[in-house]
This record gives sequence, structure tokens and C-alpha cells, in this order.
Amino acid sequence: MSLLRTGVQALKWSVLGELAARVLGPLTFIVLARILLPEDFGVVAAATVLISLAQVLCELGLAKALVQRTDRIQEAANTAFWLNAGFGALLMGTLFLAAPAVAAFFGEARIESALQVLSPVMLLSALSAVPMALMQREFRYQSLFWVRLLGAGLPALASLPVAMAGGGHWALVGGTLAGQAAQAAALWWLGGWRPRWAFSRELAGELMRFGRWALLAGLLGWGYGWMDAVVVGRFLGAHDMGLYRTGSTLVTLIFGLLLSPLLPVLYGLFSRAQHDLPVLRDALITVVRAATLVALPAALLLYATSEQLAHHVLGANWLDAGLVIGMLALTQGASWIVSFNGELHRAIGRPLAEVMALGPMLLVYLVVYLLTIHRGLEVFLWGRLVLAGVAIVVQVTVCWRVAQISPIRWVRPLCALGTCLCCAAFLGTADSAHSTAASALMVTSFTVLLFASERKLLLRLCRRWRDSAPTLRPVIEEPL
Repeated sequence: MSLLRTGVQALKWSVLGELAARVLGPLTFIVLARILLPEDFGVVAAATVLISLAQVLCELGLAKALVQRTDRIQEAANTAFWLNAGFGALLMGTLFLAAPAVAAFFGEARIESALQVLSPVMLLSALSAVPMALMQREFRYQSLFWVRLLGAGLPALASLPVAMAGGGHWALVGGTLAGQAAQAAALWWLGGWRPRWAFSRELAGELMRFGRWALLAGLLGWGYGWMDAVVVGRFLGAHDMGLYRTGSTLVTLIFGLLLSPLLPVLYGLFSRAQHDLPVLRDALITVVRAATLVALPAALLLYATSEQLAHHVLGANWLDAGLVIGMLALTQGASWIVSFNGELHRAIGRPLAEVMALGPMLLVYLVVYLLTIHRGLEVFLWGRLVLAGVAIVVQVTVCWRVAQISPIRWVRPLCALGTCLCCAAFLGTADSAHSTAASALMVTSFTVLLFASERKLLLRLCRRWRDSAPTLRPVIEEPL
């Protein structure tokens, strides 16, 4: 099969997998939000901070190295598995012992027991990394769809009865543990791969040399994904952390449903064509412009309807989450413009580029967080949006240096982003009596103009989706 046809089929199943996970997940999430309190979500969010960090550490970046590798795959898979398993067991014990200190940091005693119960997630995650990487490498997204479906369905079955019985935050803890266990079991059942006791020091060194940069990029990604919640929880308490993290989760679920299926498929495709840099450059810009057509209208729509979402979807306990949803929708819409750069950098064997793009900015993020959090949650959210704009400039610059993609080629998506933010500013100052009509008109007008400006790109993508092209090149060789 051609590379493009393989990618299209993989993308379809990847979309279905994301759809299964991100439809069942939000439905459960919404029901739980109507039963539980913001403090319950804050307790589990604080425990998940450490769980998510440990999950990045236990993988050691080896899964990315395995997908990118082109030779001695089975030997490398065995080596990576035993490294992951050993480190995952070590981290599980470390988290269990560190739980009291984490609870003291956030000033919430319930975090200790929640983190200790969740610590086995580390071993389950470590045992899942290699089977999932091999399935992604082989574009087995049809099997991964069932993995995602099972991993998303069981948490609902585990969480809802506990929540309805008055279990509080334990409903969320039980759902998280059940989901990780189900995903690990499904990967071993459907993957078909079984490890052998074979360990190569040579391959371990090769994997670690690539994986260390992927690991560092993962740690930086964790910092960007969780450092804001840590600051909110530390200075504003579990209630505001629950509001902030729940609003952030809702926005992430929506954008993830729309765009996340692209990430694993693109990394696999980029890795297959890693030696054809001109093709990859054009492909990245094509993907960015296509993603902008989805991300920016969605961001503006979420911003315009954020108060209604908080009231009608989450319930009366979550009215203050409307501000979080609206501001983070604009922030994530902007961030998705450069979210695909890292896949290209890793695929061509330059994971250090992503570290160069993310590393220095993380310190800037922390400084801005600490300066704005004392002025309240609204000022903090505005700081997040400004930082997203600065990060785009940094990412575009690094991509120019590493992949020789001229900043001029980013003009269209960046102009679209500027227009989106201007529309949001207008909606923010609109008279509340006319806000509904103004919002509908503004979102519709922006979407129509954006799609009209990218008419040629849309026609070409539709044509390539419909036709069977023999290679990746025809998708991006036509001038834009």
C-alpha cells in the first residue's frame, strides 16, 4: 500500500479511537461533575500531577525511539520493555513513599491516600509502552481503536456507581486505575507481542541516546501541561484547582477529539519519509493550515459559549469555570498551530530541537505564573494567553533553524489567529443584552471567511482524501 493510503486508513481508525475515548470520557466527566464537588476534582488533580510526571519518566522516551527505529526492531523492543518495566516498578514505590510530602505541599490530607492508591498506574503504564509503540509503528490503529474504547469505557463503569454512592474523590481514583488496567490488558491481548528475556547493552545505549531527548521533551511537555495547575493549587487551594483543572480538561477533551488523532499518525508517516526533508516541510505546513481551519473556529465558539457551557453542562457548582473555559479555549486554539512541529523534529532524528524550543520558555512560564497568580485567576489566565503567543514565535523560529521552513510560510495561520483574537476581544466587550446574537454572527462570519481564504487547500485535501495517491509527494507538491 502507498504511504499516503496507509496514513489515511490509519488516520480513520485513529479518529475513531479518539472519538471513542473522547466521547465516553466527556460524558462520564459531565455526569461526575454534576455529582461531585470542585474540591473532589482538585484532590485527584493534585495526585495526578505526580502520576503524569512519573508516567513520562517511566517510559524513558523509548517508545518514540522504537517507532522511529528502522532496524533490529524485535531486539530493541525486548530491551526497551525490560528497561521500562524496571523503572516503572521503581517509580511506583517512590510515589507511594512520597505521598505524605505531596499532600503537605498542597495542604490537603486526602491527597496522600489517593496518590498511594494510584501508584500502581506506574507499573501498568510501563508494561503498556512497548506494545503500544509497536502497534503504532505498524499502523495497527484498528486494534488500537478497541484498546481506546475499552480503556475509556471501564472508567465510566467504575466511577459512576462510586460517585452515586457518595464516594467523593474515590470515584475518580477508581476510574483512573480501572482505565489504565483495562488499557494494559487490551494491549497485551490484541497486540500479540510477547517479550523475551533478551537485553542488549548496545541497543539500550542507542535507544537511550535518542530517548533521552524525547524524555526531556516529554518532561518539558509535562511542565507546560501541569505547572499551571500546580501553581493554582498551591496558591489558591483545592477548590480553585478543581475549577481550573476541570475547565482545562473540558477544553482539552474538545480539542483532543478534533485534532489529537493526527499526532501519532503524523509521527509514523514523518518517520517513514524522514530522509525526504522537502516533502516533510511542505507536508507540515499543509497540516498546520488544515488544523487551523478546525482549531480557531472551535476556539472562538468555545469562548463565545463558555458561560453557557459552565452552567448547562457542568452544573450550578461550576459557574466560575466559564472564565477558565473561555480563556483556555483561545490559548489552546493558538497553541495547536505549532503542536505538530515536535512530531517532525523527532521523526527526522532531531528531538533536541523540541527541547530547544520548549526548555528556555518553561522558566519564563513559571516566572509569569508566579507573578500573575497573586492577582487572581483572571489575570493568571490572561498571562497564559500571552505566553501562548510568545511560544508560537519561539516554535516558528526553531522550526526555521532546524527544518528550514521559512517564517513566511506561517503567515496564513498566524493572520487567522490574529483575526480570531480580534473577534474574541469584540465579543468580550459586547453588550450582554446582545451577546448571543453577536456571538453567533461573529463565529459564523469568522468561520466562513477563514474557509474561503483556504478554499484551494480544502479542495485539494478533499480530492486527495477521495483519490488513491501512490506516494506522499502528490499531496503536497502542488503550490499553495
